[in-house]
Amino acid sequence: MIPGIYNPNKSRGRKPIILTVDDDPRNLAVVRDCLVEFNYTLLASEDGESAVTRAEYSHPDLILLDVMMPGIDGYETCRRLKSLESTKDIPVIFMTALSETEHKVKGLEAGAVDYITKPFQREELLARIAVHLHIRELTKKLQEAKDSLEARVEERTADLAQAISDLHDEIIERKLAEEERIRLATAIEQAAEAIFITDADWHIDYVNPAFEETSGYAREEIIGQHPKIMKSGTHEPQFYRQILDALRCDDFWSGRITTKKKDGSNYEAEVTISSVRDKNDTIINYVSIHRDVTHEIRLERELHQSQKMEAIGTLAGGIAHDFNNILTAIVGFSEMAMMKLDVDNPALHDLQRLQSASFRATELVKQILSFSRKSEPERRPVQLTSVVEEVLKLLRSSLPSTIEIHQHISTVPKGDMVLADPTQMHQVLMNLGTNAAHAMRAKGGILSVTLSNLEAEASLVALYPDLQLGPYIRLTVSDTGHGMEAYVKERIFDPYYTTKKVGEGTGMGLAVVQGIIKSHGGAIRVYSEPGQGTTFHIFLPKIEGELQRESRVDGSIHSGTERILFVDDEEMLAELGQELIASLGYTIKATTNSHEALKLFHSDPNAFDLVITDMTMPGLTGLELSGELMAIRPDIPIILCTGFCEQINEKQAKKSGIRNFLMKPYSLSTLSIIIRKALDNTQ
Repeated sequence: MIPGIYNPNKSRGRKPIILTVDDDPRNLAVVRDCLVEFNYTLLASEDGESAVTRAEYSHPDLILLDVMMPGIDGYETCRRLKSLESTKDIPVIFMTALSETEHKVKGLEAGAVDYITKPFQREELLARIAVHLHIRELTKKLQEAKDSLEARVEERTADLAQAISDLHDEIIERKLAEEERIRLATAIEQAAEAIFITDADWHIDYVNPAFEETSGYAREEIIGQHPKIMKSGTHEPQFYRQILDALRCDDFWSGRITTKKKDGSNYEAEVTISSVRDKNDTIINYVSIHRDVTHEIRLERELHQSQKMEAIGTLAGGIAHDFNNILTAIVGFSEMAMMKLDVDNPALHDLQRLQSASFRATELVKQILSFSRKSEPERRPVQLTSVVEEVLKLLRSSLPSTIEIHQHISTVPKGDMVLADPTQMHQVLMNLGTNAAHAMRAKGGILSVTLSNLEAEASLVALYPDLQLGPYIRLTVSDTGHGMEAYVKERIFDPYYTTKKVGEGTGMGLAVVQGIIKSHGGAIRVYSEPGQGTTFHIFLPKIEGELQRESRVDGSIHSGTERILFVDDEEMLAELGQELIASLGYTIKATTNSHEALKLFHSDPNAFDLVITDMTMPGLTGLELSGELMAIRPDIPIILCTGFCEQINEKQAKKSGIRNFLMKPYSLSTLSIIIRKALDNTQ
């Protein structure tokens, strides 16, 4: 040991590791002799590649690096060491015979901490090694101190976050009350949620700006008040008792509350209430956080309603086919029976009533398919003013004189045109008018119908997600009747839900109305309060178009002598088809098997002038059978019948080459006309 040289071993728990890199073994021996008495752990490498590898696994505390070496030189070796995560912090001292300043600069730029020129003095080498080892040791201690400080800061941050939730520790200090209020305001003044704090007796001590905006109460008029002034009357007293019990037991309650604003309107809020206790476990404050979720709830209800409509639509589509088949048999056989009776036969009247009931059932199926959006109405430009005037005439004749009808048409000339099914528009207004009259039948009142133009802008579309930007016609139907409770209003569009007595309604009316409006790309909303009447707003997309005159079909019977193949898998309907078509003078072959029908046609394609086939059948569907028949004889006219089928409609059928499309149930007159039309178009 040379006196006066600093020995880092005195302050370390292990021997420092020094890696010497030099391609000359004599230089390695010289360095080893200089360092051996200092009890360092000495490692050696003779080239840059092996030095990098050895440094990665041995992690030396310092590297003595020669510059001029075979393979990669010392500068490149240093750069590689500094580029590796595991070796970048190891101090490197260049030891080289290159003494020019530019070499020293190059070495320091490569990442070295020092530069020793050969030949060197032993004391200089030892001193520099000791200094850089000491610096490395101090750097590690500094990093450890930094990590410890960061851990403490993180722990303190967590403590601070916990302290924020423990607002009572700050609020109960009376001598710091003003300071704490300022601190609280700074933290929550900009919160989006409405926040208010009360004392233990529920008198409001503080509200933030979001509360003022949401509730409509200014801070100065709500401070000192009890939150009960915001009760909406929607919840029972037991509801509030449960909240108090939860706060006493768990110091916490969360849920949804309907709250009344200053202007008397209600909003739905997701509420979190926490009780604040002092050191004696006594409740001294309550903190309430309100998030207005009125819009979200409206969207949830609309989604739920849409899902219910979809489920019922699936059911409606399922029963429509079978039900219409049954109605076809009832209508057809009753019509055949009527044709066989004398005019003065008493049974004729009963059969006529049966026919009337059957057609009423047919309309009911159409209504079910309409509100479930499983049917496609025929739409054309319709002038809503005409519909309103026609419906109000009908209503006037049926309503008592105690009910006044007010009509307000404020649309621009020819500005009341919508693309719609006129029958469905008539149905919508009749349903709403009838419901309004029912609500006023006890005391009378005013039924108002208003038609106006409206431009749907972004603000309106935000309130009515079903709408799009653009021009609309707004149809408003209001009454001065008894109004509705909130729970009734929530279910008003549910199918089969009704508040009427048995025999006064089916609960289908408003469900049908909603289905019709949505299928036309519109929206419907209801506003009602108990004792304040009810108002329905309907929005329909406005169009520019010309009125079309409705074509009327006469009720005459058309006959013929052509040959017809009739296919329906239900034996009763096959028999009905046989009898109905034969009564018209045609030669008919009826079958209940689609494969048998194909076999008959294939054996003699010219034996038939027309094919009438059901759509939904086992084996081959009507569409598949039609394709096979037209492959054999492309000019064969085909009429496709269906009670209901989602897979095909009239447009799709005609696109497939089918001549005509017939919905069940059908009358003899309708059947005779469509048969004649199909046959005449081929001649």
